[in-house]
Amino acid sequence: MSLKKLISLVATAAMLMGTMLSTPAVAQGSTGFSALQGVDAQALSVDELQAITGELNAYDIAAALTSYAGTLTKYPKLQASVLKLAAYYTTNADAINAYFAKLGILTPCLTCSK
Repeated sequence: MSLKKLISLVATAAMLMGTMLSTPAVAQGSTGFSALQGVDAQALSVDELQAITGELNAYDIAAALTSYAGTLTKYPKLQASVLKLAAYYTTNADAINAYFAKLGILTPCLTCSK
């Protein structure tokens, strides 16, 4: 195969791939989908951010894990692992919360005694 022919084949393949990648994907048949054409993003207000803020406090995470472990009585190995993870969060809560605070995502403790 000559170099000219090889270059033309590669160029044709590249053009076809470019066309394929730039068009939306549509499935044929009874169930269909289409690829995203574009995504618009906008900044959230402070009120919106506070409304969606989760329980990012190590003590709350440990409490949730402990509570969840109570539902795992049929799976003793998994229950032990979840309790071990809860103990890790409790033991290292100050360091974890300091990191959450550094990231600006620390929330007040909801499960701590007041």
